[in-house]
Amino acid sequence: MYRLAAITTIFAAIFAAHRLHLPAQSSRTNPGLLDTGEPIPYFLEDGRGVAGYRDSDRDLARMALEAWSRESGGKLKFIEAKARNLALVRVRWVSAHEGLFGETQRVQINGKPGAMVFVMPEVAQLGEPLSTRALGDVLLRDTIVYLTCVHELGHAVGLPHTRNFEDIMYFFGFGGDLVEYFMRYRNKLQSRADIAKYSGLSAGDARFLQNLYKN
Repeated sequence: MYRLAAITTIFAAIFAAHRLHLPAQSSRTNPGLLDTGEPIPYFLEDGRGVAGYRDSDRDLARMALEAWSRESGGKLKFIEAKARNLALVRVRWVSAHEGLFGETQRVQINGKPGAMVFVMPEVAQLGEPLSTRALGDVLLRDTIVYLTCVHELGHAVGLPHTRNFEDIMYFFGFGGDLVEYFMRYRNKLQSRADIAKYSGLSAGDARFLQNLYKN
C-alpha cells in the first residue's frame, strides 16, 4: 500500500505504513491466495470525475493484470467481469483527498479470496521533483500509474513488501530514491505500447510469485 500524508519529505509523504499486513511467508494453501482453478474475474471501475484520471488508465490496469499472469507462468488467468459484484479483484480509482496513493485490501468475496485495489491517478500530488517531471512526460506519468497498479495487484495475488529496491514490491519505509524507482522503468519505454513488454517485476518478485502458485 502507498499512502499520502501531509508531511514534508517526499517518500515519507507518499509511502507510509500499510493498514493491511501481509504474511512474510506464504504457501499455496494459504486461504488468502487467489483461486487458480478457473479464470479470476476482475472489474475496473470507471474513474471519470476522479482528479487526474484518464480513460486509458483502465488499459494500464489491464496490462498490470496481464503482467502478473505472464510472470506466474500462466497459473494466474484473469477475465474481465461484466459487473462489479461478479469480480474477485476490483480496481477503484481514488482522489488525493481520500488519503491514498495506493492500497490493497484482501477480502472474501462471495466466499472466495479476493481483493479491493485502490489507485490514485493524480501525479500532481506526488511532490517534487517527481510531480513536475511526470506532468511534462506522459510516459513517466503512465509509468507511475502502471507500476502502482502492478504493486497493489501484487498484494492482491499474495505478495508482501520487500526490502530489495529492485523489486516491484519494495516498501519505501526502508528509504530509497523515489524518482529512480520510477525512472528505471520509464527509461525502457519508447512508446506507451512498450509497457506491455516489461512487467516491472524483478527476478525476485517473479520467483516469489511462482513459488506461491507452483501447484
